Amino acid sequence: MRCSGAVARTSAQLQVHSIRRRFATSSFLRRAFQEGDVVLLKDKKTANHDGLLVKLQAAKQTHTHRGNLAHADMIGKEPRQLVHSTRGNAYRIHEPTLAEYVRLTPRLVTPIYPADANLIVSLLDLHVDTPSNSPNGNPPVEILEAGTGHGALTLHLARAIHAANPPLPKLHNYASEQEPEDPVYLGESIADLQDASIETWRANRGAIVHTLDISGKHSKHARKIVDGFRHGMYASSVDFHVGDPASWITEQLKARKTVDPFLSHVLLDLPGADAYLDVVASALQVNGLLAVFNPSITQIAECVEKIRKDRMPYLLDQVVELGASTIREWDVRAVRPRATLRQAEQKDAPGSSSGAESIDAVNGQEGRDKELAQDLAKSEEKWAMVCRPKAGQEVVGGGFIALWRKMEPANLSESPEPSPAAREEA
Repeated sequence: MRCSGAVARTSAQLQVHSIRRRFATSSFLRRAFQEGDVVLLKDKKTANHDGLLVKLQAAKQTHTHRGNLAHADMIGKEPRQLVHSTRGNAYRIHEPTLAEYVRLTPRLVTPIYPADANLIVSLLDLHVDTPSNSPNGNPPVEILEAGTGHGALTLHLARAIHAANPPLPKLHNYASEQEPEDPVYLGESIADLQDASIETWRANRGAIVHTLDISGKHSKHARKIVDGFRHGMYASSVDFHVGDPASWITEQLKARKTVDPFLSHVLLDLPGADAYLDVVASALQVNGLLAVFNPSITQIAECVEKIRKDRMPYLLDQVVELGASTIREWDVRAVRPRATLRQAEQKDAPGSSSGAESIDAVNGQEGRDKELAQDLAKSEEKWAMVCRPKAGQEVVGGGFIALWRKMEPANLSESPEPSPAAREEA
């Protein structure tokens, strides 16, 4: 039996299981660097030096304008120790933080920088618990990130939910025990049993980040970025997909053989996000958050208008601007101007219609024209968009992020507008 793509990738992740688990312990702070580790080299004499990201391979060297650095000299050293180039310049070896890793990794597209990514994850208000020994029957936390891009936000999301997943199973090494033919147990090879173990582990994950990109090239590169951070420490919490959100959600509902919503939260980081609001509503659980990240406030306004116009089951929580120094919260909503409301009330008042007054033919026609104009004005919705910063409110990049809470679907038989009496009471 041949492994599926997902199983094969997980098998590779299991090979570095023993290395990865040590990242979570305090003893790792003094762990000696090994071949395959990603380290950050900083010039000892330059305090503001960004540094160089290097993946250690014993036979290789890193070339700099201050001389070459042999990887073999770095292997075995501990964090913050020094290594010297062929020209005698000293570099200090660091364990890169997630923020440094995201900033310095090669990119095909602009990443969401750490300050913005941390804020987005914070706004989603993610809370997960460590897995229990006995299954509790609760569905996993499933997050859809549409627009993988560089993979920076993917890593931050995966870090936030990683604790909810059980440890990866250890694979037994049968290399020294195997006979020329594959060992078979009850008609199944060792590979089959290992694949079944991996599939069971995947099915028991407590939290998953589904990250989706329309570009296969970008998705492949982002997978390398996620796999490269501390030996893929968070890679097992992420499933990569290629396609558009509408097709993916449709395929998922079909594969799961259900119409019930399965996504806990959704983040849309792509152009034309308003085109996917409807299909996302079908897969997002009630009280789940929909986050839309766009570079322009007008794109957020388009989503607000579409939700209002199509009466989608979303309630806007907040809109914030991500700036270089400060992040301001924005007020973005559709309103009916007071003048429009007063005109509508006057048209509804008794005696406002001139249909009972008949003068001559000309004046009568003018009166009927006015009645028609009033009826058209009464049936036409006159709305205005409010897009303005909220005074005196700051939250602590670039772009705008809006968050909506999924509500129970609205009753279409109800009027979207409150009665005049209700408006007076308000």
